[in-house]
Amino acid sequence: MTVEDNTITFSTAQISVIVHATENQDKILQSINDVLYISPDRFSSNISEGHWGNRILILSAVIASAEANSLVSKILSGLNKTDRHTLSDFFDNYIDEKGNLYIRLDKQRICQGRSSLSDNDSIRIRLRPVRKYKPTRILESYRRLLTSRE
Repeated sequence: MTVEDNTITFSTAQISVIVHATENQDKILQSINDVLYISPDRFSSNISEGHWGNRILILSAVIASAEANSLVSKILSGLNKTDRHTLSDFFDNYIDEKGNLYIRLDKQRICQGRSSLSDNDSIRIRLRPVRKYKPTRILESYRRLLTSRE
């Protein structure tokens, strides 16, 4: 089943990841490419400073329409049953008032070639739906999308 089969499509996906000074940027980007098929050259970087003055690199990428929908399919098919149930059972915690869907993937698991949800040290993905949905309709559409992988 595709994202489009569930009547919800996405116009963009914004991916951001924080790379700490002790982490290997190239390995993280290659792992994202291996698991999510987002090329390292799609990412831009911005240097920042952490709370203790440590160097932090913020990587970000924006992908459009068809690629964003393909990304959703890759993410959902890569999650285990427990993570899919978490998304489905608590999906209202993963969307904002504009209907954007937020998924956070464990950066360390991605580096191991696997996908799982995580709130800590994560790869943040914001998915924007193509059109404005009524709050109840978008919730129903997301529920169908998230339960279609079982």
